[in-house]
Amino acid sequence: MTTAFLPLPSPPASRWLTERDFVTLYNAAEFAQAFELYFDTTVAISWRLMGPEVEGDVPAFFAAFTKCLRDWLEVRHLPVACVYAHECGPRIGLHTHLNLYVPGVPPDNRPDLQKIYRPDLAPDYRGEFRAWARGWPERQVGRRTPRAIRVRGPKKETPWLHWLTTSYLMKGYDRSAVVQSARNSPDGLGVLLGELIAWPWRDPGPVALKQRVGVSRSLGPDRRAIGVPGGFDYLLEKWTLPLFPNSVPNTPRTIVTRPRPAFRSKYEDGIRDVRLLYPAAFYHRITRLPRLTAPPPEPDESDGG
Repeated sequence: MTTAFLPLPSPPASRWLTERDFVTLYNAAEFAQAFELYFDTTVAISWRLMGPEVEGDVPAFFAAFTKCLRDWLEVRHLPVACVYAHECGPRIGLHTHLNLYVPGVPPDNRPDLQKIYRPDLAPDYRGEFRAWARGWPERQVGRRTPRAIRVRGPKKETPWLHWLTTSYLMKGYDRSAVVQSARNSPDGLGVLLGELIAWPWRDPGPVALKQRVGVSRSLGPDRRAIGVPGGFDYLLEKWTLPLFPNSVPNTPRTIVTRPRPAFRSKYEDGIRDVRLLYPAAFYHRITRLPRLTAPPPEPDESDGG
């Protein structure tokens, strides 16, 4: 009698970040940056640490978290601007990284705001958010869940961190993805997706969720089509000027703001040079490349004759 040994099943395949996923995150991040909604506050959610009932139904609990997050921001009349990525590690299992904008101390590049900033009067939104987020798991499951949610971010708004935290969400990228062929590259060299991402590659694991990455509706394609994120609709509204001297009494003049152009990201416009895709304060710090002072050279089309 012989015994047949069946081969062990293959482990589930890792779910790499695709170029389409990169574009989803990049477009939203550049749109947020244009309105100074910096993603320098980050949240890491370890679903396994909340208990088996949570780990077994992550989509429902993630939807609950994002709804509570929207409510927290909207009650304080703050814009809802965030991006996220799901990963699955061998030790901590399925987990989520979420970056968002929470107002803090005005950044160094805004001296106009620093002059009027009053620490004794300004709400400590970042401190409030940290306490709220860390307490969210216990409110959901009714027991303490140490380290299930971690919140990080400086007290002062730090614009250059915006792209570093966004890049962190992209670290599990497809290392074979080509985003520009050698034929269409200015220097004659093809560009890989990983060359546009600042963070070292790391295996994202098998993410068994419908979406690998996502962005808030306020930064999505519908909002980019009208040119302003959610929470900035006042830029599209009608407004009325006070009466001018010598004007007809009781005849206010209504001014309608011009429609804003749709927002197109640099990536959508075909740019693949990191010195143009990212602000100098970011790429220079990460790559040590010289700051770009002139447009990149055009490709040499001469035949060498």
